[in-house]
Amino acid sequence: MRNSLGSHSQPAGRTGIGVDEAAFLFLSSASMIASGGQDASGKVSTKERRRAVEAALWLEANAAEPVGLEHAARCAGLSPFHFLRLFSKVTGVTPHQYLVRTRLRRAARLLSQEDLPVTDVALDCGFADLSNFVRTFRRVAGMSPGKFRKKFQERVALAT
Repeated sequence: MRNSLGSHSQPAGRTGIGVDEAAFLFLSSASMIASGGQDASGKVSTKERRRAVEAALWLEANAAEPVGLEHAARCAGLSPFHFLRLFSKVTGVTPHQYLVRTRLRRAARLLSQEDLPVTDVALDCGFADLSNFVRTFRRVAGMSPGKFRKKFQERVALAT
């Protein structure tokens, strides 16, 4: 099923950007193998670097919304394949990884500064379902969002 942006709709809690990235990275690897392992991309120009930085800022500003690779690439004025390669080369991570990290940073800030329910934090940060948020947060932080909040509050209490 296609959504209004022309990309396939995703199950709740997922964005299409990760799946699309995997497909493009596979195609890129296959292309490099076919060309004898030579990366024809060369150095990144100042204009391309600026585009990647602007795309990263756009991803940060839109992290709470569903973001697809095609839409992000279109906003950067690039094809999805070129956007993925350029963004990864400049930032060192894929757009999906950058988006998830941005969402997790926001979640950690909200958990430490606000008294919102964990479900609200997840939704406010762009995670479409609680289980995906908790699983992702636990994998990165080494603890559940609730435990993270409790430890932060304990540290604040000890400091005062």
